[in-house]
Amino acid sequence: MKLKAFYYIIVIILATSCSSSIPEPTPEKVINVPVAATLIFPEDNTECNEGTILSETESNVIFRWNSSEFTDSYELILKNLETDIVITQESINDTKEITLSRGTSYEWYIISKSTESETTATSEVFQFFNAAPGVVNHIPFSAEAIAPVDNEILNTNNTYVILEWQAADIDDDIKEYEIFFGTRIGEMNNIGSTVNTKIEVDIIFGSTYYWKVRTFDENFNSSESDVFQFTIK
Repeated sequence: MKLKAFYYIIVIILATSCSSSIPEPTPEKVINVPVAATLIFPEDNTECNEGTILSETESNVIFRWNSSEFTDSYELILKNLETDIVITQESINDTKEITLSRGTSYEWYIISKSTESETTATSEVFQFFNAAPGVVNHIPFSAEAIAPVDNEILNTNNTYVILEWQAADIDDDIKEYEIFFGTRIGEMNNIGSTVNTKIEVDIIFGSTYYWKVRTFDENFNSSESDVFQFTIK
């Protein structure tokens, strides 16, 4: 009996020793992904009259947006819509002062970034006109695609697609739109003008199409949109 009891004691000691050598699992760290910022100023499709005037041609404008969750820094992307020049500005705050050309249209958006995640979040895109002395008529803002959305893949049995877009003008005097459409980005055909913000185009299955919109106002000022594309499956 004593030998049997001794055997049980050895088994218990060995079992305890083996179980205690197994490390506890380390809890997996939760990495929060940044949230997209909300743009505040300059507002979308407006004339910017705020800022510090530096000269007849330049002014300083303070860009503002709402702070976003799980974000350590922001990247402000600003595009001059007349020259297509893009600049990038970094900020750890929710404001950034930038020198702009007066009498010029711009678009801007914010990318939220985190040191803990490679994933970023992008805000919506705003367009605005930085005011200039003596400007009494403004160039229309470039049109934006509504349908099909850019890079959309369409599954349809129709032999046509309706292109739809939106545009804005501070003077509210848009006259008409000129539409360019085709299967090659550098060889789009002018398919006509319209006073509406949609137009029907013929399509062939299995093709990729490119299109853009030129917007005219009553004073013959014009702006050209980006090139949009969609694919028919």
